[in-house]
Amino acid sequence: MNEEKLRILKLLELKKITSAEAMELLEVLGKGPRAPGEVKGRVLRIRVYEEGTEEPKVNIHIPLSWAKFMAPFIEGKIKAKLADKGYSVDMGKIQEAIEAHEPMRIVDVKDGGDRVEIYIE
Repeated sequence: MNEEKLRILKLLELKKITSAEAMELLEVLGKGPRAPGEVKGRVLRIRVYEEGTEEPKVNIHIPLSWAKFMAPFIEGKIKAKLADKGYSVDMGKIQEAIEAHEPMRIVDVKDGGDRVEIYIE
């Protein structure tokens, strides 16, 4: 079982995603061949750092070809967590960036020592 599938199952175990979301993510992972560790083309990256840490607590890399399938997860989970801290995320801007396939920083939020980054590279 590859690392990405294990991450999805761990999110399900921790009740951070529903079983339907886990199934959808696993189906997306099953589409399109790629070698282990290989990411082709542009990637949507989501990183969340906690105060005092250099390694991200959350480190998600999504090929843009799959990002449209992930948009509901991003909107539902990440947007809500940022809203709890008083930050608003424009999902339209993220969707435009995904469709443009151009490298860009979409979100860069710093709250004390915590930081959230969403970007395309």
